[in-house]
Amino acid sequence: MTRLILARHGNTFAPEDKPVWVGARTDLPLVDKGVAQARAIGEALRQAGLVPSVLSCGPLRRTRETAAIIMAITGFDAAALRIDDRLREIDYGAWEGKSTDEIIATGGDAELAGWNKNGIFPPSPGWSPDEAQLRANAAAILGEATRLSGAQTAMAISSNGILRFFAAQAVNAAAFPDRKVATGHVCVMEHGDDGWHIRQWNAPPAVLAHIT
Repeated sequence: MTRLILARHGNTFAPEDKPVWVGARTDLPLVDKGVAQARAIGEALRQAGLVPSVLSCGPLRRTRETAAIIMAITGFDAAALRIDDRLREIDYGAWEGKSTDEIIATGGDAELAGWNKNGIFPPSPGWSPDEAQLRANAAAILGEATRLSGAQTAMAISSNGILRFFAAQAVNAAAFPDRKVATGHVCVMEHGDDGWHIRQWNAPPAVLAHIT
């Protein structure tokens, strides 16, 4: 059985910072909390004996730093890290750099609610890539994981927006209507005879201790 562990990068906002929507055009580093979150993922993987055989991350600094911390803790060969542009955060268009309150104030409340609650891709802010491409990217990465030889664990580190499209590919996706992923949280998908299943979604890293 092939397993795919998905992780959202650590936090990029300190307590005194104003949280805004940051996507593909905003390359922020991890803050102290984000570093701690990445360490927690790495420690959970190490303690559970789930060192991945394949590790991929998006090209932005927040995902690369998260991957580097995980590799250092688990002993994963840094030279084998795959930087995959398909795991790059969504470009949030007109919403990039705005707070949620600012998006609502400019008339984006309905689209914002649709995305947050039901995963409906908003048409007006000009996100890119488009929804079809994001779906295709997730399907392609899952397909590549399916072709790994034997029972292996793959891992991909990305962002909340991108990870939602992996959930949509699962056979049991309907059982997980809320597909948001918090910073430093993990998701576990497993491939069976009938396709990919979500085993855990948006869970703290400690859940990995119960994955066998």
